Amino acid sequence: MSSNRYQQGLDHLEAGQLREAEEDFLQHLAQCPEDAMGYNKLGLVYGKSHDFERAKGCFLKAIALDEGCIHAWNNLGNIARQDGDLDQAIRYYQKAVDIDPINPIPAKNLKRVQRQAKWSFSRIKDLFGKNRD
Repeated sequence: MSSNRYQQGLDHLEAGQLREAEEDFLQHLAQCPEDAMGYNKLGLVYGKSHDFERAKGCFLKAIALDEGCIHAWNNLGNIARQDGDLDQAIRYYQKAVDIDPINPIPAKNLKRVQRQAKWSFSRIKDLFGKNRD
């Protein structure tokens, strides 16, 4: 029954039926409270609903259950980047890359945010340098 609810949650999530997906994943997790990927998927539901605090809580719970859950580390990086905390995003993405250096998604995200952080620092430095007069 529980794996059925998980699969239904995946189907609802893919279809954009977020309320149904939330209900499915919550029911799955009630039966399988140690399922890190279940928490990760529930976090995706909350993220797509723009409830980033609840999403972050789910990703942190997934990591507490399975520190090797690269998806949760990557998703935490996405939230940090969206919040403008580029240093934290780099740390989260780096953790995902350290766990699975072959996975292209966190590696791509890490490179992107590193460029963004470098550009932001350089741009701010340039702006302050020009305004010194």
